[in-house]
Amino acid sequence: MKTGRVIKAFPFAFDGINIEHLAVGRPVSLPENTFEGLEKAGYLEADKAATTKLPEDEQINRDLIDTLDRKLSAASDQDLKDIIARSGTPYSGNLVHASLVLAAKRQLLREMQGTAPITGIDPNAGVTEQPLAKPGEATPPSAAASVEQQQAAADAAKRSESERLEDAKRDDGEKAKGGAGENKATNQFGDPLPAGGAKPKADFVDLDTLKKDELEKLAADRGVDISAAKTKADIINAINAGKSA
Repeated sequence: MKTGRVIKAFPFAFDGINIEHLAVGRPVSLPENTFEGLEKAGYLEADKAATTKLPEDEQINRDLIDTLDRKLSAASDQDLKDIIARSGTPYSGNLVHASLVLAAKRQLLREMQGTAPITGIDPNAGVTEQPLAKPGEATPPSAAASVEQQQAAADAAKRSESERLEDAKRDDGEKAKGGAGENKATNQFGDPLPAGGAKPKADFVDLDTLKKDELEKLAADRGVDISAAKTKADIINAINAGKSA
């Protein structure tokens, strides 16, 4: 920085935004390049008492501050937002470049004073939102939320597998209890059949369609006495009755 006084009034914005009217005689302190340019233009006069050489460490400190100030002032808005994002908190300030520069300076100062910059998100830290989103885009879901969804899906899969194994064990136990003699046969409705099995039903025969000799053979097979039958109808009646006519 270089100090001096105004010898010709002119407007100037120290922060790059707010313009002030610098009256004649006003003391000012500006970066050396800026001061020297205004001095050559006839607006400023250097302070003779301040022209003495500063100690080396102090001069380095002043040069460091001037260099950092110029570098941040020339940085893009996105670069400044990236620096601000290292604070780990959403930025809600004015998006004017000068305001972003000031916020970035504050963050760099915190880091130089020992505060660790936040460059990532711990998914187990309970964070629910990202610190910043791109302009015009919705804030993406956090890493923590994604991890929770994946964990829930894994737990559900484990429960399903456990239930399947329990069902298989239960079925094996029931089979073991049933033994070899247990009847597992069921009808079309799922009801168990008697232990002896289903008794076969006698085949239905339309007796009226059979000839006399066929009826006589059927009666003999069924053990029906038809010796008293005289007609085909008598034989049919005897077979139906299951006894002699």
